[in-house]
Amino acid sequence: MPNNTWFTQYKFPASACLSFGPSQGIVYQLSDKTVVKVPFQYPISRGVPLDEANEQIYMSLRSFAIFKKESAFYDVLAKNPHPNLAQRLPCNRRSVIVLERFRPLEQAWSLHTKEMRVTWIQQLLSALDWLETLGYTHGDLKVHNMGIDGNNQLRLFDFGSIRHRDDEGYHEQVLEDHFTLATCIHFLASGVDPIAKATSLAEVRQTFSILKGGQGAVDEAAREFEEVIQAGWTGVAPATSSFSQLRKTIVGIIRQINANSVDHTGDPFRSSQWAPDDFAAEEDSRWMDEEDYRAACKAEGYETPDNIWN
Repeated sequence: MPNNTWFTQYKFPASACLSFGPSQGIVYQLSDKTVVKVPFQYPISRGVPLDEANEQIYMSLRSFAIFKKESAFYDVLAKNPHPNLAQRLPCNRRSVIVLERFRPLEQAWSLHTKEMRVTWIQQLLSALDWLETLGYTHGDLKVHNMGIDGNNQLRLFDFGSIRHRDDEGYHEQVLEDHFTLATCIHFLASGVDPIAKATSLAEVRQTFSILKGGQGAVDEAAREFEEVIQAGWTGVAPATSSFSQLRKTIVGIIRQINANSVDHTGDPFRSSQWAPDDFAAEEDSRWMDEEDYRAACKAEGYETPDNIWN
């Protein structure tokens, strides 16, 4: 099972950790304007049960793989930026991902008007439309992976689960992203995330089943988007046809809500505004790169799967 024996390549104060635990990577606060994302690894030890050791090794290798994928995708975004997609900030280390620090969407939601919130819905669809144009789907849409920047614009981040149209399972992931998008739209419109109410894995699965079965209740504050939300939850066309078409539908709904609404995608990204100082942190001497980590695992008699996916 996961525990707190994991570590990263660099030593950061525990108080700077913004992650709840080891998942795809670990995020630390660098300053009030920047954060850094790094992979993690568990120590290789015979002092834990075999099943637990194998799980920890798998999680470590998965962190390597996902970090590599996310880092590569930020390179794609550097050449194809969008104002509602997070951008990697300049840094003197390629072994880390430095990002602007956003206000968590859950915190920002109550501080803004309905007009601003429906603008965020437009911006989210604009970002997904752009990913689709580039040949990608996000793969991990959820409220926790969205934030609000200093200009009060929505930003989508966390691309460790990104999938390209040539990847196996892409079309199935698109359908899943439409489902999770419906939940995100519901939250943006109402402040209610029906998945967040679940307190156990069993309750999460039960909630998924209810929503996919067409029995999910849409909050009164999200009623203007009910048709789109229900279509996303149940997988019914046209909501699941393309993000581009869905964006047009959303724009039409918002224009009915506010005749003065425009298709606003946020302010252009200006990297120079957020350029951090050169990254400086003490390295942890225990850290191994992926090749050395695999070799150390094999030397201890552990298997290291090659096909690591998220």
